[in-house]
Amino acid sequence: MENVIAGILSGGGSRRFGSDKAFALWKGRTLLEWTIENASHLTENINILAKDARKFSSFSCPVIEDIFDQNTPLNGILSIIPRVEEWLLLLACDIPFFDSGVLDLLWANRDRDKASVIRVFGKYQPFLALYPVSVLHFWEEAFAAGDYHLQRIVEKMPRRVIGEEELLIHNLSLLSFSNINTPEDLERVPC
Repeated sequence: MENVIAGILSGGGSRRFGSDKAFALWKGRTLLEWTIENASHLTENINILAKDARKFSSFSCPVIEDIFDQNTPLNGILSIIPRVEEWLLLLACDIPFFDSGVLDLLWANRDRDKASVIRVFGKYQPFLALYPVSVLHFWEEAFAAGDYHLQRIVEKMPRRVIGEEELLIHNLSLLSFSNINTPEDLERVPC
């Protein structure tokens, strides 16, 4: 794929999970490992976005440490933006079980002037989306304004929305978008 860089948010405080969910195991692998493997369907240029790079030294991917102190996922996004040449694939370790067909659909719907964003369960999925370099300034402007509300930021961007109906037409399960916030969420993942 042409100049796609992936950034995987490694998780915040994991307060609801009770421990660092990036390292939570499912079928013998961490959630972060599952996300890295699934991201490799679209690009080999995969980066872990983290507050503390040392925690992720055992992974083969480069780690990009947050450049600001604010407790917001925008930190990771802003940290990777200087490295983006054409396309940014944003992912999160707590949405690790997406079907690779989702990435194919994002890529097929790419537009150099619009973000390709999934919308399921009434919300945008900002961390399972493809952003051209032309829209990345929306993240920077929101951060500068102190607006950390991700849904609102995506709504301001020019975007191509891929909804539930389109996903189902392509036989993509909505379970791909299940967010792992608690150990119980992980236990409910179908085998």
